[in-house]
Amino acid sequence: MGLFGKKKRKKEYDISDMDMQEILSSDDVSDQMFDSVERSQYVGIQCEQIIESSKYIEDARKEYASVTEYLNDIQILDQLEEEPRKLIAETAEDMFGLNHDRVESRRRKMRLPASKYNYYSMHEDELPDALKRMQNDEQYFQMIRNDLNVLEAEKTGLKDDIENCVNRRSNVRNISIIGVIVVIAVFMVLALMGKIVPDADNYILTVVLFLITVFVVFMFVLDRNAVYTMQLSEKKLNRAIVLQNKVKIKYINMVNNIEYQYAKFGVKNSYEFSNAYQMYMDDKKEREHYARTTGMLGRATDQLTVILAGLGLHDPEIWQNQLEALFNPKEMVEVRHGLNVRRQKLREQMEYNMKRIEEAKANVTDYIKNNPKYANEIMQIVDSYDMGDV
Repeated sequence: MGLFGKKKRKKEYDISDMDMQEILSSDDVSDQMFDSVERSQYVGIQCEQIIESSKYIEDARKEYASVTEYLNDIQILDQLEEEPRKLIAETAEDMFGLNHDRVESRRRKMRLPASKYNYYSMHEDELPDALKRMQNDEQYFQMIRNDLNVLEAEKTGLKDDIENCVNRRSNVRNISIIGVIVVIAVFMVLALMGKIVPDADNYILTVVLFLITVFVVFMFVLDRNAVYTMQLSEKKLNRAIVLQNKVKIKYINMVNNIEYQYAKFGVKNSYEFSNAYQMYMDDKKEREHYARTTGMLGRATDQLTVILAGLGLHDPEIWQNQLEALFNPKEMVEVRHGLNVRRQKLREQMEYNMKRIEEAKANVTDYIKNNPKYANEIMQIVDSYDMGDV
């Protein structure tokens, strides 16, 4: 704490100590102490938040539209008449049986579950980029996590410093009171001794007055030093809160993004995804070898593709990897459920980022209302960011 107290040991902090609800919340920022640079940084952070959240929304909307198109295809299949539905089911079941026979014959060689292989086959073109993106996102997520830990530790330390300054001022005040009492007592003693009136030989009073002066100056310096330190710590704390709020938004977006990627590809991390992708490529080579010798499967595949294409489906060929769903209603329910889960995750991500955009806009608007003299300066900063129609 300093001269008159024991300095508190700063707490160690880890982001795992915070639950998701706490991370979702943003600490309030006091904008009354902003100087020109901090004002520019604060408004800039709000603009960057709007741009970043808009990008997440745009990406999520594209994926959302794709998932919705697959759900629309399922609805078209559900509404088919009995005859075309029966033809599709029989063809798909024949294909499924052929595939099953081939899988059974090489069961010991296959390393990837059939369901995951089929799913990866649906997304084969995007797998390499998806793997690289997941690896990069995990590294970036760890950086954000570390930044959040550092900022929270800094906040905790600054709060402790402010508390120490308050305690120091309290100690100075208490010692000053004691000093006043001592001075009064000394003067009473001097009065009783007849030393209260100064003369040429009265050095005691002179020494006492000198010590009192030194004491008063010393207490004043200690108090001013505590005030200055406290104000500086409050300013640093305010800056740390602004930065942490920005990092929290990045953290939530990365959590949502990575969790969606994990759910989409059925893995727990990029290492598992890398292994699964390699197994998929190995299994694919084996399957392609058997496919070349399976004329029946080729003819059935062509027939199913023609039938589905005639229905106006968004992507008829994708159902070659979801054959069981075409003749097994329970499997179709599972496919629909999986798509709905993905769409719900995307909807939640869009809603979260929409709230962040509105919050950033409100922060800028409120700051202008509270500080109208800086309105033109703030609008110039906002205009310097290319936010389009956001």
